[in-house]
Amino acid sequence: MLRLALCCLSASAELFATPKVVARFGKQNPARYFGIVEYNSSLIVYARTGHYPHADPNPRTLVWENCDHNLESDGTRCISRARTRLAPWPSSLAHNAAIYVKEGRLYVVGGLWGPGTKKRGLERRGPFATVDELLASEEGAVLVQGDHEGCVDRRPRQRGACEFDGKVSVVDGKLYARANLVRRNASNDMFGGRHVQVLRFEPSIQPFELISVRDYRSVGAPPVSGDNVYFAVVLRNPVAKGYIMLAPVVREEPTRKAFIGMAFSCDGVHFSSLISVLESTPASYGRGTDQPVDGLVVRGPNAYFYVHRDVPGVRAEEIYKSRLVRYTVPLADLKAASERRLDCAPVPRPPLDFDACWLACLKRARARGDTRRGGFLDTCLEPCYPPPGDECRSLRGTYGIVLGKSWGLAVDSAAVQARWAALSCDELVGDGVANKWRA
Repeated sequence: MLRLALCCLSASAELFATPKVVARFGKQNPARYFGIVEYNSSLIVYARTGHYPHADPNPRTLVWENCDHNLESDGTRCISRARTRLAPWPSSLAHNAAIYVKEGRLYVVGGLWGPGTKKRGLERRGPFATVDELLASEEGAVLVQGDHEGCVDRRPRQRGACEFDGKVSVVDGKLYARANLVRRNASNDMFGGRHVQVLRFEPSIQPFELISVRDYRSVGAPPVSGDNVYFAVVLRNPVAKGYIMLAPVVREEPTRKAFIGMAFSCDGVHFSSLISVLESTPASYGRGTDQPVDGLVVRGPNAYFYVHRDVPGVRAEEIYKSRLVRYTVPLADLKAASERRLDCAPVPRPPLDFDACWLACLKRARARGDTRRGGFLDTCLEPCYPPPGDECRSLRGTYGIVLGKSWGLAVDSAAVQARWAALSCDELVGDGVANKWRA
């Protein structure tokens, strides 16, 4: 953990530099989930709006056209009330919508899955030649519903089906949506288990697959309730093979922290370790105060990344500071960072695969008609965890626990100490005698 933290601090200064505020938002403006799309030699900016402060319920999509990389148009602010266009899309689509370009045409994809006729699942609209056509679009074809193969949402209210809450990102026929890996349980003051899953929908629709991130969540690993990747934007890397991921990350253990993380991937599924390119503030419900904008812009020798700072409603102290900030990254530096971290070697699945175990159990539950509100969750979850001895050894290594002497980095974590006791780790990895712990 310490090695990763030191890496992240140096990479932050190395990559994201020269911040420039390119848009400010007034009081009572709930806009969030921003995206930027390059189309016909200019930029389209979009965002979600709705009731203050969370842009929910009844979200809507805002669109601004003909912007440059300074988010200006003809020398004036591009994001302004006078230039705002409102998409008359249903709230389900607007909740997590992503606008993207394929073969010179505009598309939008998004949508929720749930009870009733309005939450139809992820739908796609397009192709469109103009923004006018995009905004006037009718109901689109459904790509997948919440019970699509491989989709992971373990909250009891979802009964094993995905809601697709959280922003969607699309690149090269791949769609990135939220996965909820754990029950939403605040008993240990650690909300979350939010993660990211990818759906390949072109040229044909494939099962969902959870992404892996080196040194964060490996393939088939059990979830950690205090780890949150709130959503991910995944972009084509302009200077190296594969993709760049940007994500708002919160880690509750061993030390609570939040940051905008960047990672690199050859296939868009298996990502490198996270670089902290921007420190954030951990706030309510496993969220950080800042969120990356879905898109990057290349002009001359530089790539421009954008971050929504102090998202409204996340932290009470920051509700009037919402703004978009542009960061300049020289392409040479981005290329060097990519090449240092890219690893295109195949990533094997482990012998004890928590994700495969869960999905197999979920399939059996559906086959027998078990749709109890979370009734099958514990039946499926507990047997899928690694043997208790393995988990004890993992806790010991992660937090530097010294048997009988020190809790290490878990000294202030009641959750880790309670889990250690529940697993009887003293007996499993100690000398069989209950240890007396000290700070």
